[in-house]
Amino acid sequence: MGYSEIAVILFVYSGLMTFFLIPFQRRAHSKSYQQNQISFISIFKSSLVKMIFHQKALLALTLLGFMLISIWLGYAGVEDHYNAHSGYSSISTNFKAIYTICGVFVYTVVLLLLLGYVRTLKIVKSTNK
Repeated sequence: MGYSEIAVILFVYSGLMTFFLIPFQRRAHSKSYQQNQISFISIFKSSLVKMIFHQKALLALTLLGFMLISIWLGYAGVEDHYNAHSGYSSISTNFKAIYTICGVFVYTVVLLLLLGYVRTLKIVKSTNK
């Protein structure tokens, strides 16, 4: 798989995860923050909790599970095909699959933290006005 194909897949995956992790707008600012009790860390934590525990987040979890299973089955299929048709000694792609799965999982966690950070900045900015 080429770099451009991986970039397109990551772009689509990032867009879907962003859509699934951001709560609906009417519920996004249901909690009002007092001007004197604003702590960036507390707003960040509550923002992450709101992003993780809402209805659309189940779709994000389903997408993540689908991606991880697809990666594992894709590498298993390549391994089975190579071992059945090559005539060379058997290979194992388990480490590549595990590295790719860990990479997708870390990418998802970084994306979640980045979305929480941006959401927290918006909340802090709106309360300082």
